[in-house]
Amino acid sequence: MNSPFTGGRTVREVRQVEHAFRKDRYQIFEHAYRCIDTDQLFYTDETDRLNLGQVHNQYRSRHQIPFPAEIKAIRKMYGLSAGKMSEVLGFGINSYRQYEQGEMPSQANAKLIRLASNPDRFEEFMTDRPSLFSDKQQQRINDRIHQQRMENRLQPWMKYLWNVHLGPNEFTGYVAPSFQKVAAFVSFFAASCRPLKTRLNKLLFYADFFHFKQFGFSISGCKYRAIPYGPVPSHFHELFGILQSQGILQIEEEEFSSGHIGERFSVKKPPDMHAFTEHELASMKQVVESFGNMTTRDLIEKSHGELAWISNHRCRDLISYQEYGFRLNGL
Repeated sequence: MNSPFTGGRTVREVRQVEHAFRKDRYQIFEHAYRCIDTDQLFYTDETDRLNLGQVHNQYRSRHQIPFPAEIKAIRKMYGLSAGKMSEVLGFGINSYRQYEQGEMPSQANAKLIRLASNPDRFEEFMTDRPSLFSDKQQQRINDRIHQQRMENRLQPWMKYLWNVHLGPNEFTGYVAPSFQKVAAFVSFFAASCRPLKTRLNKLLFYADFFHFKQFGFSISGCKYRAIPYGPVPSHFHELFGILQSQGILQIEEEEFSSGHIGERFSVKKPPDMHAFTEHELASMKQVVESFGNMTTRDLIEKSHGELAWISNHRCRDLISYQEYGFRLNGL
């Protein structure tokens, strides 16, 4: 990056600052460049996106405003266009589309969107606007509502795996956890290198936190906890057990010359690559390439050098993406 002032060299800086937004104040890790010749700070579209994104993430989390990915997922859950979803909820014709693209909803509209994620409440919205759809369309949507009710049977497990809180927050990397995406996320690394369990846990951590460092969001929405062998997904034993019982993972015991028995992971079916964006896939592939030749012991030692682990392992605390994601030094 050349300086816009002199054309000379620059350095990238990250510093903790306070930022005001809609009568609230938030601590963020501000990204900027400094001109070596003039000592002046300047910002780019990339740094503006990261800085403002941190503020918006914390505001949404504090005030329970759905994130763009959540808003889009709710609409797709019922198979509707953004325009139709706006009509069902009583918004302006383009409002829902704009919310999916990142515009901040009012708190009143945010509440309606959250309510729509409940199939029972969405059915009530549909009942209040019977003229919006033909009988055939109505039946198709009713089928979607029924399907969502069936999928909600996984909710007790989801609440347990993600420590009750299913909404985006600093511990999920401001991503709403999705069982389907987590399944694809874990499967990707199991298929890429057939890792042992300890190694798999480190790959998952680095992929999520590396992506957060670049874009301000995790990939999977997994929460991570610092334990003696490094950062791991919270309740990883139960998570892997569910994925195995669902026919997604294959876990086999493997005995080593030392007499130690480990668990090696592979997949029973290929991961759903459509679950990821282009940037998410790039982050995941970067982690595989960076750590592909590293031993499990070396990978543990590398994770022990992360402030995320150093600051939290004594109490086995959950690790905040907001606090430690931008301080990741292993990638």
